[in-house]
Amino acid sequence: MKTEIILDHVIKQLRIPEIGKQYRSLTREAEERNLSYEEYLLALLEAELQAREENQRQRRLKQATFPIQKTLDTYDFSLMPSLNRNRFYTL
Repeated sequence: MKTEIILDHVIKQLRIPEIGKQYRSLTREAEERNLSYEEYLLALLEAELQAREENQRQRRLKQATFPIQKTLDTYDFSLMPSLNRNRFYTL
């Protein structure tokens, strides 16, 4: 238990919150799947990186102050009937 407290403190000091959220579950998964230390570490770091990229994307969208948020899923194909939907989504 003491190790977990120290680990939580170090994670907070290093500012790697996603690792703090996921290391327990990833530790269990690594034990179940017999992952090497490198594979376990890679999984932790990938989780942190993915969270940072998503946070950065959200921050940029917020800073852009778009009047209306639109995505490709909301595109109205009736405006351009000649557009191939399948090709559109693969781009």
